Amino acid sequence: MATRSIAAVLTAAVVGAGSRWALGLLAGGSCGLLVANVFGCILVGWASSSQQHKWDQAWLTVGLCGSLTSFAAVAVSLAVALEDQRWANAGLWGIATLVCCVVGFDLGRSLGDRK
Repeated sequence: MATRSIAAVLTAAVVGAGSRWALGLLAGGSCGLLVANVFGCILVGWASSSQQHKWDQAWLTVGLCGSLTSFAAVAVSLAVALEDQRWANAGLWGIATLVCCVVGFDLGRSLGDRK
């Protein structure tokens, strides 16, 4: 079982990182990152719902969502905007990320709790 879990997490990590890269190309850097973070939060909410098995949680949350999302990149983006004194830009992206990710997580939990 451990080998199966490790393989699943590694495979999901490759898919997640590739998806974030593709979203960055398709939607642009900041928008692609926002979409990836929101989608990752939806998946984490779904996987952490009471209806999901522990195995689903491991490969989804650690593998796929761990490499799909990048809150460190958001922090760097906000820091650069603040250093450049682009206050409105930093505030907008910070609030948009926070609100959209919280709503996405709640949506994922709602979807996961459906019977």
